Amino acid sequence: MRFLRIKPLLLVVVAAVFATAVVTLTHSSVVTEQPASAQTSHSGQLAVPATSGLASIQAARQALLNAVKPKAGATSTGAGPTTGAKTGSSGGSAPKSGAAPAITTTTTSTLPATTTTTVPASNRPVIGVSIPNLLTEAPATQAAQLANMKSIGVTSVRIGADWAWISYAGQGTYDWTQLDQEVASVHAAGMSMDMVIMGTPAWAAVAGESGSDVAQPANPSLFGQFAAAVAQRYAPQGVQDFEIWNEPNNTVFWQPAPNPAAYVQILQAADTDIKAVDPGAFVITAGLAPEATQNGDINEVSFLQDMYADGAKGYFDAVGDHPYSYPALPDTYEAWSGWSQMDATPASLESTMAANGDGSKPIWITEVGAPTGGPDSVGTAAQAQELTQAIDNAKSSSWIGALYMYTYEDSGGNPGTDEDWFGLLNADGSAKPAWSAVAAAIG
Repeated sequence: MRFLRIKPLLLVVVAAVFATAVVTLTHSSVVTEQPASAQTSHSGQLAVPATSGLASIQAARQALLNAVKPKAGATSTGAGPTTGAKTGSSGGSAPKSGAAPAITTTTTSTLPATTTTTVPASNRPVIGVSIPNLLTEAPATQAAQLANMKSIGVTSVRIGADWAWISYAGQGTYDWTQLDQEVASVHAAGMSMDMVIMGTPAWAAVAGESGSDVAQPANPSLFGQFAAAVAQRYAPQGVQDFEIWNEPNNTVFWQPAPNPAAYVQILQAADTDIKAVDPGAFVITAGLAPEATQNGDINEVSFLQDMYADGAKGYFDAVGDHPYSYPALPDTYEAWSGWSQMDATPASLESTMAANGDGSKPIWITEVGAPTGGPDSVGTAAQAQELTQAIDNAKSSSWIGALYMYTYEDSGGNPGTDEDWFGLLNADGSAKPAWSAVAAAIG
């Protein structure tokens, strides 16, 4: 599955032609002020006046924070890659240490501060939709789509803060324009966000990978500075949940090849620097893809085991996962199923967390779904059944902190690819059976 990332045309043009002519506004306190499938994998809080949807999501997050307190005053230990090699581990750059340094930045947009809202705690899991394409929609379309999702009980969306897009013009420069608009739309809808921080500008990539915007960052400390800038900007808007990367165990999303040690270095940097500017932030590890260990990809359980071996413990509040299981249903045990590998297989994400003293931390399902077309189509009835079982299981499992469905609407109609067919709605906006099934399951 893919967290589909549609590069905005404006950014492509500006990066290629006008990179040196960015209209800028200088800030000197960006990170210094404290704010008041089983086959392959797919991708894909705002404080506002209290509404029933917002209250539910903020309450769920508060319950998780009460159960899993962030560490205080942590700094990166600089754990490097281990010797004797694990699959996919090829080394990484030196990690950062200490709190986020002050930096001077340029930006092309401003976002006003708002007042946070405190709500009572709840144990209900976050139920959301992973919707990467929301970024490029017009504001009116964003508002309509968010209202539509909210009408069936969805209270949160998973969106991206992409370093490659925002800092395309060079170190310390940020173009927040599109993300500001997206945040404003979600804010107006009274919904929360899982903000995925990922991507690498060409100037920040490891040698030989400057052509990829999912390249391993050459310097984890620079990634940490970007993560801090994101938190500094959006925490005052109520954004509290930050997911660090997307599917780094999959060659599609970490190049030149998945590398647990290198991923841990950016996780350490991001967690440390985010919490330096927002101590109450909730940091989620990258949602892992349900892969077999082959052709450079690394199985999600093996990847998590390697993460712990490389020093990840203490640098996150929840483990992210993408437990795609199609064509099997979540309630059907299959050793290869991403859903089964969360807690039912002999070695699972849950058993790995428990073995490392993190058994009380939740798993956040930041993508799950099934295609209704393409080579691996399960059909519309099975998609509805898949999502119904997933939501029912999330609501009845104390260790699942959130579930984000992939995705809102089909992105096309190409019969040769699964990627176009994961929506709750068809590409023309008409509802699939999953739409009403999800509404009933959320309740």
